[in-house]
Amino acid sequence: MKKIGLDAGHGLYTAGKQTPDGIKEWTLNDDVCDIIESLLAAYDCEIIRTDNDEGKVDESLSYRVNAYIKAGVDAFVSIHHNAYTGSWNNATGVEVYTDRAPTEADERLARDIYKRLTQYTGLKGRGIKRANFAVINQNKVPAVLCEGGFMDGTFDYKVITSAQGKKNYARAVAEGLIEFLNLKKKENTGKNEVIYQVWESVKDKWLPNVEGKSDYAGNFKNAVCCVRANLLYGNIYYRVHVPSDARGKARWLPEVKNREDYAGNYHQPIDAVAFYTDTGKKLCYAAHERKSGRWLPTVTGYNMSDSINGYAGNFGREIDAVKVWFE
Repeated sequence: MKKIGLDAGHGLYTAGKQTPDGIKEWTLNDDVCDIIESLLAAYDCEIIRTDNDEGKVDESLSYRVNAYIKAGVDAFVSIHHNAYTGSWNNATGVEVYTDRAPTEADERLARDIYKRLTQYTGLKGRGIKRANFAVINQNKVPAVLCEGGFMDGTFDYKVITSAQGKKNYARAVAEGLIEFLNLKKKENTGKNEVIYQVWESVKDKWLPNVEGKSDYAGNFKNAVCCVRANLLYGNIYYRVHVPSDARGKARWLPEVKNREDYAGNYHQPIDAVAFYTDTGKKLCYAAHERKSGRWLPTVTGYNMSDSINGYAGNFGREIDAVKVWFE
C-alpha cells in the first residue's frame, strides 16, 4: 500500500493568510485536502495529514517535514492558495513548486499534477517553478507545493471559493498522484463497503470518511448539510432533502452518483437522505435526528413518496448523523 503525505498549508490564525473578505487560506486548503482524500478513498493508499485537523495550530514546517518522512510516505503534496497584494487585484493563475535542487521524481510529480491543474481549474498556468520552501526542501521523498489560484484575484476568487473550483483543484492533485504512484483500486475481496462522509454545520468542514455499519458520519447536535459516498465496487446513488433552500422552499436536491459531486449545500441543514446502489445487494441506511437525539428506523428503499421505507428522516427535523451499510 502506498502512503501519501497531504498538507493543508498554514492555520486558521496565521496572520495575513486570507482573502480580502476574510476567508482563511487554511479553510480553502483544508477543503481541497478533504476532497483529495475522498477521491483517493477507493484506491490502495493511506493518507497521512501533516496539518492540524481543525486548523487551530499552525504546525511548524519542521514538524510537517518530520511527520511525513517518519511516516515513510511515497509522495508529499502541500496545498496552498496564492496572494499578491492582499487587496483585490487582477492576479491570476496556478503553479506547482519543487525545491531548488529537485530530483527527477520531484519534477515528474510536479508535471503529473500541473498538467491537470491548468486543465481542470481553467485558470492561467504560471508554470512549474523552483523555490526554497522548507516543507518540500528535502530529497528523501518526492514532494511538491501547489498554489491553486489567487485569493485576492477578482477572477480567481470566484473559482477557488466555489464547490466546483475546489473539486477541480482536488481532482488535479488526486489524479496526478494516481499517475505518479501508479495507484490501483482496492482489490475485490468479495466484501463491498460503503465509504461515506458528511459536511457538518459547526466545524464547517467535511468530517472523516467512515465505512459500513460499525461507525457513523456526523457529530451529534451539529446539523449535517452535505453527504458524499462511494463503494469499493459498483455505483451508489443518493440525494438529500432540505427543509429550506436559498429561496426558503423545502425540496429534494438533485441525485448524485458516487463522488462525482456531493449531495447538499454548505450551510443548509438537511432533514432527510436516500441511497440506492446497482450492486444487487441489500443496502441499509439510517439517520439520526438532532433535536430528539435518536436514530430513526433503518430504511432500505429509495422512493421520495414513501415516508416509511423510501428515505431516512422526518421533514422539518434536522439530521446530525448518517449511517450506511450493506447487509
